Amino acid sequence: MKINFQCIELTIQDEELGCTVTFSDSRSADDQFKTEEEIMNSIEKYLLIQRTYAEDEYDKENYHIESSESNANFDPREKIIMRINHNRLEAKWSGEEILIGLNLKNQELENLLRVLDSEFNERITISRK
Repeated sequence: MKINFQCIELTIQDEELGCTVTFSDSRSADDQFKTEEEIMNSIEKYLLIQRTYAEDEYDKENYHIESSESNANFDPREKIIMRINHNRLEAKWSGEEILIGLNLKNQELENLLRVLDSEFNERITISRK
């Protein structure tokens, strides 16, 4: 299996209305120097995993996954299988597989695993390899 892309920036946003984890092959700070056209026509590679929290008792939580490397639709009831270590992440869902090169320090890996386990444990099965 070939690496789909090398992750340069890992962002974790855990906020009041939801949690988003993004693996990207570019730095988001660089976006401030791009024109609108450059942003719209970007060839950035990414994997985005998102959970939106229910706002009240009548609302449902929503899970979303998307990647520049896949056209598969993610069924929000489906489980994502992930294998993670300091150097790579393998993710499988809807018959799709993506491999991302990582370069994480111990603290970054532990923080990522903590967030995935606490916020996405209903939809992501994680194995450390």
